[in-house]
Amino acid sequence: MRLIVFRGYSSGPMLQVSNADRVVFPAVGRTKGEVVAYYERVASHALVHLVDRPLSLRRFPKGLAAAGFFQKNVPAHYPDSIQRVAVPRRSKGKPEVTIYPVVSVAEHLAYLGNQGVIELHVPTARVSDLHRPDRIVVDLDPPPGATALVRRAAHLTRAALGAFGLETVPVATGSKGYHVVAAVRPTVTSDVISITMQKVGALLAARHPDELTMAYRIALRGGRVFVDWLRNREGATVVTPYSLRAREQATVAAPLEWDELDTTAPDAFTMGDVDRLLDRPDSLARLAGAPADTEAFVAAVDGAFAASGLVLETFDRFRS
Repeated sequence: MRLIVFRGYSSGPMLQVSNADRVVFPAVGRTKGEVVAYYERVASHALVHLVDRPLSLRRFPKGLAAAGFFQKNVPAHYPDSIQRVAVPRRSKGKPEVTIYPVVSVAEHLAYLGNQGVIELHVPTARVSDLHRPDRIVVDLDPPPGATALVRRAAHLTRAALGAFGLETVPVATGSKGYHVVAAVRPTVTSDVISITMQKVGALLAARHPDELTMAYRIALRGGRVFVDWLRNREGATVVTPYSLRAREQATVAAPLEWDELDTTAPDAFTMGDVDRLLDRPDSLARLAGAPADTEAFVAAVDGAFAASGLVLETFDRFRS
C-alpha cells in the first residue's frame, strides 16, 4: 500500500490517501490518488454548487472493476467538520430520518475521494430550506448515440422555458445527455415546482411528439428523448457540476454556454481536462447570481397549460 499526502488549502490536518495507486478507472488507468487530486483541484468550482446542499454519494471502494453503491447516511467515522443534516422521509409507510453529509471546504472533497467516492449528487434545494428549490433542472435522456437529437431537445427546452421567463444554461452531464438548468428564487415549494415542470414536459412532448416524450419506461419512448421532469421532486437529486462520473473514460459533468452546445458532447470532458475546466467560466454560477421570479414562472406555465387543453396524467413509474 502506498500513501500520498495532500496538504490541502487550509491549515487543517494533512490527508493521507490510502491505496493511492489502486486503479479506479481501468479503461484509462486512472488511480485513486488521481481521483483525490482531481477533487482537490476542482474544489473551488465544485463547492459553489455543493455548499448548503445534502450530498448523496456514489462510491466505488474497489474502483469500477467492482460494484459500487449509493450512500446517503453519513458513516460514523466521517470527521466532525463535515456537517450533518437530518432529513425526514417515509420508508414502507413508516417515518424515518436520513442523515446526509454537507461539505463546506476543499478538504472535504479530498476526504470523500479517499473514501472511494466518484459521483456527487445534490437536490435542487438547500439545507436552509429543503422544501423550496433554488434551481430547476430538466434532465434530457436520449436513446444511445442520439447526440444530435438530444442537442435539439436542449434547444427546444431552452426556448420553452425562456417563453415562461426562465433563463437557462446547459450542463454536459458526463453521460449521454444534457441538463437544462435555471436558477430561481426559493419562494415556491417542491410540490408546486414538480407539477409545474411536469406541465412543461407535457407541453414540450405535445408540441414535438416525434422528438420528445414523457414516457418514463424506455420501452415506450420509441427512439425519442425523455423529458425528465422528475429531478424537481422533493428528495430527488442531480449530479453536480464538476463531479466525476462512474464511466469508463472518467468523464466529468460541466456547465456549458449555449453557443458551445452544438460542438460539445455530453461526455466531452474527462478528469484529464482539469486545467481546461478550471480556466472556463462557470455559466451556472453566473446564472445563480440573478435568480428568476419563481411565482411568475409557475403562473405563466399554468396559463399555457390550461389553454392547451392537455390533461396532466398521474405519474406512475410502472406505466408512464
